[in-house]
Amino acid sequence: MTQLFIDSKEVKLPSEFELELVTENPYFTRVGSYTYDIEIDLRDPANREIYKNINRLDVTTRIKNRKAMLIVNGLCAINGIEVILSIESYTAKIQIIAGNSQLNYEGGDSCIRQLPFDGMSILPSEAINTLFGTYPAHKAVYTPIISYIDKDGNSNILNMVEVGADITFTRANNIAPQYYLLYYIDNLLQKLGFTKGKNELEQNDTWCRIFVANPYKNSNPGDLLPDWTINEFLEQIEVFFKCIVSIDSINGVYNIVNIDRYFDNAGIIFINEVIEDELEKVYDTDTSYSYAYDNVAYNLPSEDYYNYLKLKDGIREVCTIEQKDSYRDFKTNYDQYFSGPYLLTSTDYNLEYVVSEYTINDESVKGLKIVDRLRDAGDTTSQNKTSFDIIPAQVDAIEIYSKTTSHYLIGPAIKKVRSETESQAINDLINGNTDVKGDIPDKLYVGIYYGVCVALNKGTGEHEEAYWDKMPMSCHDNYFINKPTTMTGSQSILELPSYSLILDGDNGLFNQVYKSKKSIDTTLEYHFKFIADRIYELNNIFLICNKKYYCKEIHYKISSKGIDKIAEGIFYLADQ
Repeated sequence: MTQLFIDSKEVKLPSEFELELVTENPYFTRVGSYTYDIEIDLRDPANREIYKNINRLDVTTRIKNRKAMLIVNGLCAINGIEVILSIESYTAKIQIIAGNSQLNYEGGDSCIRQLPFDGMSILPSEAINTLFGTYPAHKAVYTPIISYIDKDGNSNILNMVEVGADITFTRANNIAPQYYLLYYIDNLLQKLGFTKGKNELEQNDTWCRIFVANPYKNSNPGDLLPDWTINEFLEQIEVFFKCIVSIDSINGVYNIVNIDRYFDNAGIIFINEVIEDELEKVYDTDTSYSYAYDNVAYNLPSEDYYNYLKLKDGIREVCTIEQKDSYRDFKTNYDQYFSGPYLLTSTDYNLEYVVSEYTINDESVKGLKIVDRLRDAGDTTSQNKTSFDIIPAQVDAIEIYSKTTSHYLIGPAIKKVRSETESQAINDLINGNTDVKGDIPDKLYVGIYYGVCVALNKGTGEHEEAYWDKMPMSCHDNYFINKPTTMTGSQSILELPSYSLILDGDNGLFNQVYKSKKSIDTTLEYHFKFIADRIYELNNIFLICNKKYYCKEIHYKISSKGIDKIAEGIFYLADQ
């Protein structure tokens, strides 16, 4: 027996009908469960009560996103939403979509910036508490951030603090939350009606510290995001975190799982009866089951700041490499290194530098800049390149006053300069002399919150106070070099905790996260027809004819009598 419920009301199905239910594995397809067309007779009184007079020409109200559940032999086969495909005379054609299919449907044309994310507004005393934790204990952090630079080069800093025996905001009315990226993901999926299950991203301390740069005191969380659809946002999330958002098609619970661990706890499903003459092999299929991580890169803007952090192709090849034990050993030859193509490297921190000019108090001072930290990683000859539009925000130095030692501490802070309010004169708007779109970023700019850390320029001696030499810091790299002083030109390198958005190197994200650990051959598909005794969960291993397979999708036929015992699936051969 098969029953259909729309918003908990039972639809009268024809005495004889057949429909197809498809379950797809989001690991391979990013799709979930759905049915093909279900025809509803609108002349039936029970159905007329549910669908009203939707078939009449004068009825223009659109029915959308009602709860839909298909019950087969007393068990739920799919539980999602109804999509009305067409109305033809007295027949409504509908489809049920659930899980990842429902997510794809609702997020296809919906702009992520328009979603009503839950913002936060808390007392300064509560905001200070966020400096001592990360996500999920806090959905945002109130770390200092550079939000404005005036014509004289002076910086305005949101969430500016003073330190000493305790930490306090210098201006309690000038604070703004820096929302964690993982909070955006959870809040988005819950706003769409799904329930949180397991989020493996929360097991990664770096991921829990990544926040979206917010230079505005009063803004909605969505205003900080690019002009992406919900699907585009989630695709970027899955690419950047190398994860899959998997939504259960029955209970609507979402799990966020690392791609490499998707099958780690897979059970074995035994398929004992296969219809041998229905076996089909399909070669050279154009299926990409996951993102290619042979080579990874940030899609960085063409700005001076990023040009230093990712050297353009060909620069390294024309440079003379100079190596010394300490970065301080280069100082005596700054003029030589500045005037020629020199790339400098020191063994103390294993970093690379160039000599550049800084403007300090209207004076030009030569000093070192750390370079090429955001370079691409992986096999540079590979065509399988993964690029990220979630990118590190700029970083600059800020000074935090220590009340204990009566001097300033120096440390890094994310810099995301807010846009000036342009002219709103009507003639400027008409003639295109001003931007009417507002400050919509083209990429998602993020930073890492490092916590309350020991700063540069700290005082000497013993102090009982907890924060006399510490300040809250944000950056995208665990190495930070301060600007040279005007008197001596000296610089110091601050080594932060090991969280980083750097891609290359032994401790870079490529080796730690992105480097492929599992390879599945999706160029050869095995199509089986077999006897099914239930609707299967596809995150398992299927044992068919004594061989192990991963399942891409299964098609079931359902009639008024229930589910047909013969199902058809598409599989990939697993490691034996």
